[in-house]
Order: sequence, then structure tokens, then C-alpha cells
Amino acid sequence: MCQSATDQEEGGLCRACSAADPVRAVLAGLPDKLLRACGGGVPPAVLQTVRNELLRQPAARLTARIERRWLTTWANRPLERKADADNDGYRPDDVAVWLLAPTPCAGRCEDGWHPAPPDRPTDDDQPCPVCRGGWLLPGHGPEPHNHDDNRPNDYQAQTAPTAANRTPAQAVAYRPPHRECDGRGGTCGRPVADPYTQCPTCMGWPRCTCGVFYDPGRGDACPTCRTGAPAR
Repeated sequence: MCQSATDQEEGGLCRACSAADPVRAVLAGLPDKLLRACGGGVPPAVLQTVRNELLRQPAARLTARIERRWLTTWANRPLERKADADNDGYRPDDVAVWLLAPTPCAGRCEDGWHPAPPDRPTDDDQPCPVCRGGWLLPGHGPEPHNHDDNRPNDYQAQTAPTAANRTPAQAVAYRPPHRECDGRGGTCGRPVADPYTQCPTCMGWPRCTCGVFYDPGRGDACPTCRTGAPAR
């Protein structure tokens, strides 16, 4: 039985419930202090972020991400701030999303590092060659985790390498920038192509008989089925 509101997850499920569910396992890693600030439950945007990230990362990686970012940044910082002339405001649910958000690096690292493989837990984590161990990340860490960075301005002013000066490792790992879906309150983040601003799921597109999403404003089937071309 759930003992209090702080023990509850989305839908009234208690933390002591089966950890075999990866969503519950990740939600159980959210600090009690943060959940209390969120009103005693898990905000919908946070739950959706967990589900999206579980498509790319195992639950253990996400719980480690939460713990690392909480202990190194948010445990001793205000969980809410009003906007002023110099800074944007944020709320506890924003902090929860930031604890879970992927690192903004084309090398797909964890805040500048690639963790040791699960089958070799005694190996050392390796610095990411793309962001140089986090040096080239915005704000030197996944924004907005490092707003209070007090390192020299010239250190903070470094930018990501251009095509002309990328190392071979950076060139291999590079992914060109793309527009991200702004659906689900800005938490979706799936890549989308112009002229769209949201992904097919967030826009509620139907599926063609072949199983592919299609734009109902452009026809009643996907382009392949409309033209009669064989599906691949």
C-alpha cells in the first residue's frame, strides 16, 4: 500500500510496486524532495520524457543520470525560480524533466562521458570525443544544469567544432542539427522535417494500411500506396 502522496507515481501506483516495469523503476529514482515540490505526484511531461528516453536508454542508465545530476547540481539549488530581467524562470516539473533529458551532444554521451559497458562494470568511463568530455557542451554540461558555472568567460565561450576542424572521431559521430517536435509540451523532441513542427504521433496522423503514418491533408494513404509503388 502507498503510505503517502510522496510514495505515489502516476495513476496512484506506489513506488514499492514491481520494479520490473522500467517506467516505474525510473520514476522511483526521482528524489522525494522534488516530487513533493511537484505536488506529490509525477507531472505528465515527466512521465512522457521517461517513456521517450526508455526507447533509447535502459532504465539503469536513466536512474544513474537522475542521481548524478541531482547530487552534482540540483540537490542544493532552488527548485523554483521566478523569471526576471536576466534569467528565465522555472518550476519543479521543469527540473524533473531536466534531470531526465538527454545530453545535447551528437556523440550521444552522458554529460560528456561514455559509461563503461554493463558487461565490464570495472572499466573506466571514457570522455566523449565529440564534446571533449563535456567541454564543448552548452554551458559546460547539459543546459540548464550549469547556470552557475563560474569558470572564465573565454573557457565558456568555446564552441562546437566546425566541419573543417572536426577530428576523425567527431566526424564519424557527428549528426547534423535537425528540427525537433515541439509536441507534448515541448518534451517530445523527435526529429521532424520541414514544413512540420510536430511528429506524426503528436499531430495524430492516421496509419496507412501498410502501417506507415500519412498526412491526412495530402491524401487518404501514404505516398507510396497512393502512387502504387511497391512498399520497401
